[in-house]
Amino acid sequence: MTQTDILSSEQEDLRLLRESARTLFERAGGSDRARKLRDAGGGFDAEMVRELAEAGVFGVAVPEDQGGLGMGLAAAGIIAEEVGRVIAPEPVVLTIGLSLGLLRRLCPDHPKVPQLISGETVLAVAWQERGPGGAPADATCRYADGKLTGAKAWVAGAAGSQGFLVVTQGDDGQVLVLVEANADGFVINKRAQADGSSLGELSFSGTPAAELASGRAVQDALAEAVVDATALAAAELVGLSERAFEITLDYIKTREQFDKPIGSFQVIQHRAVDLHVMCEVAQAGVGEALAQMDGETDPKIRARLASRAKSRAVTAAKKITRDAIQLHGAVGYTDEFDIGLYLNRALVLSAWLGDDAYHRRIWFEAREAEGAAQ
Repeated sequence: MTQTDILSSEQEDLRLLRESARTLFERAGGSDRARKLRDAGGGFDAEMVRELAEAGVFGVAVPEDQGGLGMGLAAAGIIAEEVGRVIAPEPVVLTIGLSLGLLRRLCPDHPKVPQLISGETVLAVAWQERGPGGAPADATCRYADGKLTGAKAWVAGAAGSQGFLVVTQGDDGQVLVLVEANADGFVINKRAQADGSSLGELSFSGTPAAELASGRAVQDALAEAVVDATALAAAELVGLSERAFEITLDYIKTREQFDKPIGSFQVIQHRAVDLHVMCEVAQAGVGEALAQMDGETDPKIRARLASRAKSRAVTAAKKITRDAIQLHGAVGYTDEFDIGLYLNRALVLSAWLGDDAYHRRIWFEAREAEGAAQ
C-alpha cells in the first residue's frame, strides 16, 4: 500500500467517524435536546453517554493496547466538532482529554479506564484551587493517610460525575487520588454558568481517597491532559461556530426588510462571506494543530500548538456568534431562538482553560523563547 493510499484510507475513516457522530447526535435531538436538558437543571443524559461509548467515542484517542481505538487527537477533534454543532452537554471532551488523558498516562491498567471507555462511569478532574495568588504553590488541599482535606474549584463536569480524579499535595509532592461522589466528608457546590451548565466547588473534610499515582509524573501527565483538552475545546468551538453560521445564513435568507430578504443586501452578503471565511480558516487551523500534536512528542511544542488552536477558535467563535445575534436582530436575544444558546456556550467554552488573549500570549512567549535559544 502506498503512502497516498494510507492517507486516503485515514481520511475515509475520519469522514465515516464524522458521519457516525453527526447521525447519533441528530437522532438524539440535536440542539433541541440541549435546551431541554438545560431547562431540566443543566445535567447530561446518561443514556446518551452509553450510546456514545458504544460508538467508540470515548476511546477514540486511547491506544489500542489500552482498550481504545488508537485514532489520536485528530479523530477526537472531529467528534468534538460534532459535539459543538449540537452544543451537547455530555462530557465528551472532559472524558477524552482530561479523565482518560490522565489515567492512560499514569495508570493505564486501572479498572476505571475501561469503565470510562465503555460509558459505565463518568469522572471529573479537579486540580485548581482558589489560592491567594492562584499558583500551585498556594495549594492548600492535602492528602495524607488515605484522607483528603481542603477544597478544589472550577471543576467542569462535576454535576453527574460518579467520582473525581483529584490532583493534590501529598507528603512527597503531587498525588493523583480517586474520590467517589458519595464519599463521607465530601460536599459539592454548583456555580451556574451562562449556558446553563455548572462548575463544581469541591470541599473535602477527611474524605476517603484512593491514591493512583504520585511524584513528578502526576504534574507532567496533568499538563499533557490539559493541553489535549485545550485543543479539543478548540475543535468543539469550531463545530459550534459552523452551526451558528449555518443558522444565521438560513435566517437572513428569510428575514425581510423593505419587502426583500436581508440576505439580498450586499452589505449583509459581505458580512456573511467574512464569517464563512473565518469558519473555514478556524477549522483548517485547528485540524492542522491536532494532526501535528498526534505526531509530536515534545510537550512544549504540543502546548504551543494547542494554544494556537484555542486562540484561533475562540476569536472565530466570539466574532461569529456575536455577529449572528446582531444579524438576527432583536429576536436573537430571545430564548426561543437557538442562536442565543450558541452564543452562551461560546462564552463559556472560550473562557474554559484560557481565552484567546491568554493563549495568544503563551504562543508569542514560546516563539520568542525559541528565537532567543537559536
